[in-house]
Amino acid sequence: MLFFVRFDVSQPDTLANADLVETWKREAAAALGAMEAGVVRHLWKVAGQRVVLAVIDLPSAEDLDRALASLPIIREMGGGVQTTALPIYDYETFARDLNEGVHGP
Repeated sequence: MLFFVRFDVSQPDTLANADLVETWKREAAAALGAMEAGVVRHLWKVAGQRVVLAVIDLPSAEDLDRALASLPIIREMGGGVQTTALPIYDYETFARDLNEGVHGP
């Protein structure tokens, strides 16, 4: 199952910038490992913002919850990271469904 996930990172006032960078380094290592394992299909950093966008491939929504909860940046920053996750599928399947009448006449 594919999920589009947006990570919005806000630096708490109590967190020094050096500590944020160290946390993000641990997160980057975990993210690259997940890419090598094929769990993260695509990963982007939005220029000029503390926003990361990902396409993640996991069997279920429960697995996504578990994976996100295990991330260093979420474990270490808690509420400083907001995630938005959307289940997605390829557009070719949608187009085929349209042509087969799945979505109505």
